[in-house]
Parts: sequence; structure tokens; C-alpha cells
Amino acid sequence: MGVMSLIGSIFGCAEKAKTPVRPTQKLSSISISQTHMDRTYCYGFRARQEGGSYLLDAECLIVDYDNNDCEEINLTDTPISEEDFNRFLALDSQYDFYSHLKPVKKEKSKMFVLDETITNFYVKYGEAGFNVATSGELYGAVNQCFFELAQKYNDKNYKNE
Repeated sequence: MGVMSLIGSIFGCAEKAKTPVRPTQKLSSISISQTHMDRTYCYGFRARQEGGSYLLDAECLIVDYDNNDCEEINLTDTPISEEDFNRFLALDSQYDFYSHLKPVKKEKSKMFVLDETITNFYVKYGEAGFNVATSGELYGAVNQCFFELAQKYNDKNYKNE
């Protein structure tokens, strides 16, 4: 009996994780982040709808390698336009974030590597939140959108309008 139990656990015959239910609400929050040993590759972004407002948090560096310069962006609870938040809704319509959910894996003992790059992508529909895969065209499009919005809302000319 013990042998069968061991064989079952090796081949994944144990209890399977439940598949989350597809949300019926629209996207209410989206965030991505990356940690890296080199700070120029680290960033964290979050856009969300709260009540009738749309807010952006952004922490990143915009590096201009040609001029050996960089711009640090730190935005917290920065109001953004509904049109800019709707860019994420359009990306959700195009890529269907829910269909790219990160599979829930059984945690095995994991060695932590200090210089390992860790990337996260999280979305919320109403109150239901999901981790999304961080590879491919989908992640690149969301990443680009966040960097564009961070630059736009950090721009001194935009702030003084």
C-alpha cells in the first residue's frame, strides 16, 4: 500500500488543484513587477479602478544608454484618465488574460538564489485575483503599456497642465 502511495505521488496522481472559475466582472486591477540583481531591470507597476477613479503606481528607471543617463520614476496613487486605464481593458480583450493563468504548482523545497530574476503578473476582476504567466507577447504588451504610462504621468509638462 505504501509503495502505491509513493508511486502515485511521484506521477502526480494525488489530488488535483481546482481550476478557478472564470470571472464575470471586468478587469479592476492589474500589476506587474520584476526584481533583478541590477536595479536598472527592476520595476513595479499597478493600475486600478477605485470607485470612480483610476490610479497608477509606478516605480522604475528609464535608462538612456546613449547619453549615459537615467530617470527615476516613483508614482503613488497618481490619477490617470479612464482612457489610459482602458488600454489595459483592450489588452485583456486582445489577449484574454484569464486564458494565460499561471498553473498552480505544488510547492517543492526551493533553493533561493539571490540574483535570480523574478517576474510577477497579477490581475483582479472585481475581487477575484489571479496570477498570469509572465512570458510571451502578452506580457511584453502589458509591460510596454505600463512604461509608457509611467513616462507620461511622470513628465513635468504633463504635471503642470
